[in-house]
Amino acid sequence: MNIFISAGEASGDTHAAGVVRELKQRYPDATFFGIGGDRMLEAGVELIEHAGRMSFMGFAEVVRHLPFIYATRTKVLKEIVVRKPDLILLIDYPGFHFSLLRCLKRMRFIGRFGLPKVLYYIPPQVWAWKAGRAKELAQLADRIAVIFPFEVEIFAQHGGHATFVGHPLLDEVGEIPPRGKFLKSIGLEPDDRVIGIFPGSRKQEIRRHLPILVETVRLLRRFHPEVKIILAEAPGVPLDLYTRLLRDIAGIVRVAGVSHEVLAHANASIVKSGSSTIEAAYFGNPFVVFYKVSSLSYAIGKRVVKVPFIAMANILADEMVVKELIQDQVTAENLFAEMLPFLNLPDKVEACRAGLRKVRARLGEPGAARRVAELAAELLEEGMN
Repeated sequence: MNIFISAGEASGDTHAAGVVRELKQRYPDATFFGIGGDRMLEAGVELIEHAGRMSFMGFAEVVRHLPFIYATRTKVLKEIVVRKPDLILLIDYPGFHFSLLRCLKRMRFIGRFGLPKVLYYIPPQVWAWKAGRAKELAQLADRIAVIFPFEVEIFAQHGGHATFVGHPLLDEVGEIPPRGKFLKSIGLEPDDRVIGIFPGSRKQEIRRHLPILVETVRLLRRFHPEVKIILAEAPGVPLDLYTRLLRDIAGIVRVAGVSHEVLAHANASIVKSGSSTIEAAYFGNPFVVFYKVSSLSYAIGKRVVKVPFIAMANILADEMVVKELIQDQVTAENLFAEMLPFLNLPDKVEACRAGLRKVRARLGEPGAARRVAELAAELLEEGMN
């Protein structure tokens, strides 16, 4: 078996690596090539391009990087034509992946067994914006693996063959050490009051968000000097970027690779909108969501996004269980005001946790990577018959 697999961001890299491991159990001699990050590399994928170079945030940022994106697409297309994969497995990252599929369709690319099968895992959020992509993906992909139950019907309405596989987070949460043991391992005490800060996973996000979070920390310390702050650093982001942005403040504990532990044990967190909001909901960690992009990206986004909330936790709950601060609302003063009740009002904490339990119940059951591998195996067998 020869499989092309692509994931353009850190979260997709993790999800893809899990599927690769499952497929290797079924097909030990299978080869994998594509776009991904360090986790896919560790799982045995030959990388054409590293996902760390393709993580762009917002419309304006994508436009600025279009020459690189087009060059990467051309390189990938050439590799696909030469290597003739039996399966094309795409994870999230819809802008690039839709463009890739359109090109392959126009080329009428033929693999060893005819047209290669296409499996799309974690499709674009068509219920939020660009609803027309649901119909297009139904035509471009043989199977669609969705991670939220309500998405099945959306794609089915357009003739898509969608399967709810559950949320990959349920597979990826490893064993969490006890709170005291974890806090001691990062230089804190077991009874410390802790706030986690999650500025994002892209360099653009870190530059835009971390200075605001630093000012928020200053305000929190003024009223609660005993509170400890843990910064969750993202894989693939240069450490010197964090160091430079933190040079005017001391005492923030920097950690990497333990974001789940932070969310499991922090008293509360400040989380940039994205996959981390689902992780925080899973652990029942009270949090505030924020989201800030360039002015151009925000102006475009306001016109096209059609959902009442930006946080997936709120969308799943169908109500605002966590506070959202967007664009100009993202100030140190506003973040401080929303975090303060989590430190002073137990009723506020419990109300938030009750809402998050509702979100957790809608994530399905563990085994997403295995179910996606099963769908992939079905397509591989169909392609050879």
